[in-house]
Amino acid sequence: MLGVFILILLLVTARFFYLQIIQGGELKELREQNINAFEYIYPKRGRILSRDGVVLAEDRKVFSLAVDIEQKPNEQSIIKLADLLPEKIKADDLRLRVANSIKTRKSEIVIENLSQEDLAKYLVSGSDIIGFSVIEGYERQYNSHPSIFHVLGHMGYINNSDVKYFSPKINEYNEKLWSKVGKSGLERVYEQKLQGQHGKRFFQRNARGDRRVITDISPFTEGEELSISIDFSAQKLAYELMNERKGSVVVIDLLDFSIPVAISTPSISANDLRDISSMQYQDLLNDPSRPLFNRAFMGLYPPASTIKPLLTVFALNNEYTNWDETIFDDGFFRFEEEQRVFNAWREGGHGLTDLEKALVESSNPFFMNLSIRYEKDLFVEFLKSSSFGSKLCEDCYPHQFSPLINDDWKYKNFGKELYKGDFINLGVGQGYMLTTPLHLSLISGILAKKGEYELPYLVVKKQNRLSINEDITEEDWKKLHSSLINVIYSPNGTGYRINAGELKLAGKSGTAQVVDINSREEYNQVRTNPLLRDHAIFIGFAPYDNPRFSIAVIVENGESGGRVAGPIAKEVLEELLNDF
Repeated sequence: MLGVFILILLLVTARFFYLQIIQGGELKELREQNINAFEYIYPKRGRILSRDGVVLAEDRKVFSLAVDIEQKPNEQSIIKLADLLPEKIKADDLRLRVANSIKTRKSEIVIENLSQEDLAKYLVSGSDIIGFSVIEGYERQYNSHPSIFHVLGHMGYINNSDVKYFSPKINEYNEKLWSKVGKSGLERVYEQKLQGQHGKRFFQRNARGDRRVITDISPFTEGEELSISIDFSAQKLAYELMNERKGSVVVIDLLDFSIPVAISTPSISANDLRDISSMQYQDLLNDPSRPLFNRAFMGLYPPASTIKPLLTVFALNNEYTNWDETIFDDGFFRFEEEQRVFNAWREGGHGLTDLEKALVESSNPFFMNLSIRYEKDLFVEFLKSSSFGSKLCEDCYPHQFSPLINDDWKYKNFGKELYKGDFINLGVGQGYMLTTPLHLSLISGILAKKGEYELPYLVVKKQNRLSINEDITEEDWKKLHSSLINVIYSPNGTGYRINAGELKLAGKSGTAQVVDINSREEYNQVRTNPLLRDHAIFIGFAPYDNPRFSIAVIVENGESGGRVAGPIAKEVLEELLNDF
């Protein structure tokens, strides 16, 4: 009997030792967690401001009703609240939320974003309704003008792809703390700066789990304010000038290569996505005008004749031509090697044409004649040095590269290498060559700055300076700029209809084919379908004697770059130059 007693004593002592010594710390922690609890204090998200001081996005305070775990709503309070705010919640739904909140011991929100009127109703009747509490929160509010949507982006409920995207980018990122994150635009790129840092409010609970007293508060940090390069007045003007047509306008400030204008049309207000249903969102995705698609940074278009000035630099440097060479442009280019004939845009052609006339009047046969002389490797390297195939902007999201057309690209897409005939279309900005509006604006800036450039940006600038790998003489640059001025001011120039006046504008217009056209009869037939008409394109810079801004304008199916896209560029540049 004594042995049994000793055995029991030893077992009890061992168990006591295990609980107190071995597991003592863990059990103590669990006990303290039951007694001491905390809730997160959510920070206010940082504002986003334009360069001209307009608030484009900010958090506004909102009020919601949540279940008070300590008081526990009774049936009478549930009925009274449902009767008080019948448009916000039904009694049956309220009962389910209350029951779930009590079961999980979490204070569940039952009514979000109370209006001032509804809040006042509740506060007046508050003494008769127990078990609920008013909690404060924040809701993202955007400037409602649709021009800014694609730059700013929007907020949305977090999903698995968001977790994957943010986890390696944000230190100590915890998806459980955030219900919404930036889904696109600057909201996504600068999520870490904008979101701020959570604080904690510590309190004690009694044996029943009810909250007693607040014991401590750890500070929170509000999100950083973000100042961006967009000039809102010019941004709005560019959007309105597009007059609901599909397309884009992008401007680069050549003083620092920031982006004061970047619009994509059509668009929406980010506020429209805040409480949108899944069906409504799907309708926007299926909208043929694609209002959610960022044409400025993602759209790919043939540059058409707007690429000719850049390729002129390449041709001059490699001595494929000079300013004295002439050809007779009769409206056709005959590629004898493949027995193909290419039509020019002007019926009858331009007659005897040199390089300057080819630029001013946009002679396709002249540049096609040049293109078959190009050496493939040199051409590809030149495109590469002009930022084809590489990211142009670190904080433009989403972002599309202008593809670098080389043998690898063609093998991947068509299973064969580039051949000489490909360069005929490439030489006039058609065929495989595609560019984004952002890249076209940068190309215009490269021309304005005589081959030197930096990568454009919206907030944070990368310090590296770049240049195209061509080195033409100062005299060549002077003649090239003179030709681009004459595009605008010569009566024969393709941009003469812009009526630039005193703006001091230099530029190049273009019309990009949407479908392949083999004859003028076919072209006239295609024009009957508005969706198959040529895109109108214009690139330029001003003032031409001391370039400050470069611009690219694309109007989908607008047909005439000089007549349709050019006037938009003129008014936007005038607005910016008046501001600065």
